[in-house]
Amino acid sequence: MWEELTERQASALARLREPFPEDAVELRPVYVGEYDRNDAGDRFIPPEAYHVCPRCGKRHPLPAKHLSYIGHAAVTKRLNDIDPSWSWRAMASRPDGAPLIIAGGLWIYLTVCGVERIGYGDADGKLGADVTKEVIGDAIRNAAMRFGCGLEMWMRDDEEVTLPPMAEDGRVPFSPHLGSKATKAQRKLADTIAAIHDLGAYDGNDIARAVFDEFGQHYYRMNEPTVEAALNFIDEAFPLPDPQCECQLPLPADDVEVIRI
Repeated sequence: MWEELTERQASALARLREPFPEDAVELRPVYVGEYDRNDAGDRFIPPEAYHVCPRCGKRHPLPAKHLSYIGHAAVTKRLNDIDPSWSWRAMASRPDGAPLIIAGGLWIYLTVCGVERIGYGDADGKLGADVTKEVIGDAIRNAAMRFGCGLEMWMRDDEEVTLPPMAEDGRVPFSPHLGSKATKAQRKLADTIAAIHDLGAYDGNDIARAVFDEFGQHYYRMNEPTVEAALNFIDEAFPLPDPQCECQLPLPADDVEVIRI
């Protein structure tokens, strides 16, 4: 059944469909590279895939495509400008009244200018205290898209794949995958791998993978005793040549004076 809209509703909803300025468009990276699997068979993105992206400037796994989207703040501002009394409600709620999130997702009703549309949101694999907020924001953006808000973002065909940056020597850089709460031991291990990589003797990404294969644990998640074991493993598996001082050149025999005592 067609909805009978008043002229005022139709005019307001038409403004909701207006294109956003380019400075409001954000890029969401989507990893398109190969995955590793743990002993349980679960796949995960290998840590060596994380780099500072040359396209968006953010740190995320590469290679990746970039999807254009409009962020929650911009969508909320557009809704406020069109209808200050817009609202949303969950399709289902828990006994305490909180939105019912099932399998990480939330279905909602979004009402704008007296017209209601459904939407679905999830946290896209994110974890932590802000998951519920992320799910709600995604559901509102999704439902607003049903009104045509930011719809052009879904219609963009961007097949460009951004590859990992290459160093001057043609190798993929080793970019330590450390969080803000990394321990001193974890940083020591990451610095050791990075130093060996910078020397050019071995590839730091190969070392990180070898450490994982040996210990079944990523270097950035190891405790202090395991870090020490990993450092010993690296010393044995990736021996470095003896350092040579460029200033120490062999002297011709004629320039050597033998002093007898």
